Amino acid sequence: MPVLLPPRASDSFLDLALAGERAQATRLTLDLFAEGFPLPVLITDLLGAVQREVGARWHRAEIGVADEHLVTGVSQATLGALAATVPHRPGRGTVVLACAEGDWHSLPAQLFAEALRAEGQGVLYLGASSPSEDVSRLLERRRPDALLVTCNLALSYPGVAGLADAAHRHGVPVLAGGRALNPVRAVALGADAWAADVTSAVNLLRSWRRFPPEVDPSPVELVAAAPALDARAPELGGIAYEALAERFPPMADYDRRQRARTYEDLVYIVRFLAAARLVDDEEVFTTFATWLEELLVARGVPAAALIAGLEVLAPSVRDIDERSGALALSAVERIGCRAA
Repeated sequence: MPVLLPPRASDSFLDLALAGERAQATRLTLDLFAEGFPLPVLITDLLGAVQREVGARWHRAEIGVADEHLVTGVSQATLGALAATVPHRPGRGTVVLACAEGDWHSLPAQLFAEALRAEGQGVLYLGASSPSEDVSRLLERRRPDALLVTCNLALSYPGVAGLADAAHRHGVPVLAGGRALNPVRAVALGADAWAADVTSAVNLLRSWRRFPPEVDPSPVELVAAAPALDARAPELGGIAYEALAERFPPMADYDRRQRARTYEDLVYIVRFLAAARLVDDEEVFTTFATWLEELLVARGVPAAALIAGLEVLAPSVRDIDERSGALALSAVERIGCRAA
C-alpha cells in the first residue's frame, strides 16, 4: 500500500516556508522522518508537492517571484538536513546527474538525486545548467555507469542533445527525465531511455548494470529548422513587437516594464515553436501557449493581446519554417475559441 503523509502536511510546510520559518519547516520534515515516513515519500509527496503548489500560485499571480524563491530556499535547506540524516547504502554503482544546459530549475534534480541515494545509488550531482563540454571531461575521468539528464523547460532541449552526444562519445548511456520530457521526446534528443520517477530509474539502472545498452557514438540528428528559428527569436520578436504596437492599441499605455515583458513573451513564443519542432511534438507549444494565456489573464492582460502577438509573429516564422508558422496560427484559433 502507498504511504500517505498526514493531511495538510504539505500545506503546513508551505505556510512555514512562506513565513520564512526555515527551522520550523525543517523540523516538521525531520519529525515526519523520525515517525517512519520514508525519504522518497518526503521528497516526492512533501517537498515536491510544495514546489508544485508554489509554482501554481505564482502562475495564478497569488505570490511573487521573491516568495517562490523563499520557499525554494527553505526546501533546499530541508532537503540538505534530510540527506544528512540518511545513511548512504553503497553498492549500486555511480551515475552522474546533470541539468540540461539552460535549465536552471535545479531543485527537482536535487530531489531526484537524494531519492536515488536513499535507494543505494551512488550519485555525482552537477547542479543547474551543466555545459556539455565540461560534463564530457568529467565523464572521461570518472567513467560512471550512466549519465542522468533532467530537463524541466523545453527551451533546454538542445542542452539535452548536447549532453547525450557528450556521454555517447565516451560510451556512457543516457537516461533522461524531467517535466519537459516524455519517452518520445527523450529519444528524439539522443537519450537511450526515459524514466518517469525514481523507482523506474533505479530499475532501469539495475538492468543496465546487468545488460549494458549499446551506445551509438554518432551525434544526434536534429531538425535543421529548429536551431535556425531559435537563433533568430530575438530578431523575430523585435519585428513582431513593432507590429503589435499598431495591432494592439492598449500597448500605448504600457510602462517600460510592461513593454519589456511583451517583447520577452514574443521571443519566448518563437523559442517554444522551435522547441516543438526540435522534437516533432506540437504539444510542446500548445501546452506553453495555454500556460502563457493563463499567466497573462491572471495579470490582467486579455487573451486578445496574445492572439494579436501570435498573428503578427506567424508570417515571419513561416518564412523560416512553414510548419511552425502554421502551429502559431492554430494556437490563435484555440485561444480565440476559449476567449469567445
